[in-house]
Amino acid sequence: MSGLTTASRRRQRGLVLAVSLIMLLVLTLIAVTAANIAQTNLKVVQNVESREMALFAAKAALEEAISSNRFTASPDNIFLQSCKQPNEKCYDIDGDGTDDIEVFVDPPDCIIVMPIRNAELDVFNTPGDAQCFLPPGEFSMCARSVWELRATAIDSVTGARVSVRQGVSILTTLNNIASVCPT
Repeated sequence: MSGLTTASRRRQRGLVLAVSLIMLLVLTLIAVTAANIAQTNLKVVQNVESREMALFAAKAALEEAISSNRFTASPDNIFLQSCKQPNEKCYDIDGDGTDDIEVFVDPPDCIIVMPIRNAELDVFNTPGDAQCFLPPGEFSMCARSVWELRATAIDSVTGARVSVRQGVSILTTLNNIASVCPT
């Protein structure tokens, strides 16, 4: 026979049961930890995605603003179609008919006006430059005005908030400097 007594076998069975329960507890803890890590990673990815969508909306609103001359002509009402108030755009990202991201664009600031020298103009190849040419002086009739635009996008679902700042330079005549870029 095997040489083990009945009492010895009972002790081994009890020890096997205890080791099995400990292993089951360890495996359960590993599974719970893995599930928590996966859930945390999912939240991180969702936060990054929400931030990227808000950033996209802010950039889209700024591009729409600088694509027309309304930001210099009427800085307090940049968009042809605003959302709830002037200088606000709303975006429905998921297509459910509810606005997900609101973008608020501050009235643009004119940073600097730089007169353009006649020597910098290409009067023979660029029609706009030919209109600016003013002989015989050093400076032309045109100037570059540099503007700063700021947009803040807020995701109403997740609370993600992104601010974007963008600069743009536009060509203007010296006659319009006081109205286009007031000091």
